[in-house]
Amino acid sequence: RYHHPDHSFSILCSDSSRLWTASDDWHDLQSSDEEFGKEFAVSVYRLPSALDRRSRQNLWLKGLIRSIRKLDPDILYVHTLESYSSIRILLSRKILSKYTVFFDTHTLLSQFQPGLKFSIFKFFFQQLASKRIRRYGAKVFATVPENRMILEQEYGISADHILYSPIGTDLSMFRYDDNARKAGRQKEQIPENGILLLYTGKMNFRKNPHLILEAVELIRDRIDQPLYIYFVGAAEASYKNKFLEREFNQENIHFRLIPAVAVSELYTWYSMADFVVFPDENTLSALDAQACRLPVIMAADMTNAERLSRGGMTYTAGVLEDLSHKIMDMISDPEMRSRLGSQGETFVRSTYDYRKIVRDMESDLGLFH
Repeated sequence: RYHHPDHSFSILCSDSSRLWTASDDWHDLQSSDEEFGKEFAVSVYRLPSALDRRSRQNLWLKGLIRSIRKLDPDILYVHTLESYSSIRILLSRKILSKYTVFFDTHTLLSQFQPGLKFSIFKFFFQQLASKRIRRYGAKVFATVPENRMILEQEYGISADHILYSPIGTDLSMFRYDDNARKAGRQKEQIPENGILLLYTGKMNFRKNPHLILEAVELIRDRIDQPLYIYFVGAAEASYKNKFLEREFNQENIHFRLIPAVAVSELYTWYSMADFVVFPDENTLSALDAQACRLPVIMAADMTNAERLSRGGMTYTAGVLEDLSHKIMDMISDPEMRSRLGSQGETFVRSTYDYRKIVRDMESDLGLFH
């Protein structure tokens, strides 16, 4: 949406959607690609792929190198430095020597794994990435300060080969809407003194939103006003059956599951809510929520602390009692919620505006030189 109209963009990606949906529907993929291409002036090319079911991001695209040569781009941008595609490109001297190549990384320290297997991979990758990037002058975009540190300290990539481009939020889509708040709360019959605690996103054994319910259970006797806990998103069946089929049996605490909604509708839920909790892992939804003037609670780590430096608070990861204390603080202190919401909105709008980030990245790519 925000890229410069004088440049053409082509995307090479997988022809499979089996990892995300029940089946491959090539017709649906083609239809979506055509709509996307018309709207954003982008050409999408799908390649057959071998699927690694342990990681939805790590796909082996068949014919990748041949397709790159056929497109013959001025700039080659490779998503995720640690992926199969990036490793194959790093191993291809012809690609590295012919094209201007950029990579990005989204890896965080929490994704590093203990054990010999990962240590061997990390050693191999460090040798390959640092040497090839230095020799051929490639650049890598860090997306948070934490992975900039990983690039330098863990992979041995020098600072002059690292650029910074945070992943932002689309402020035309995510914004506070007072009318949406009033209408939504009226529809859900949430009283004026009611508190809406929100979670949005996937519900599975990695995101663990049930931790919110367990934390609230610890403080239920201290909650003296109506509390509405809404989880909005798609729930994996096994996770839902194990953790989300429950009731509080307390007149003033209400729990409800809402099916996934369109991204374009999420701002209404963020506007309706009083605060949002993402209890596990990192999520860009924390930026979207803050853009809608909504305070956020997340587990403490370097990336979450940076993203919530103005508009939220972190709790000690794995310590349920600390999460319950933070939730209670949010429930009981409307002035703090108002302050964090206002500060977070200002922070995100000044630091994570996707429109500005795109322009800065295009400048780093040399598109205006």
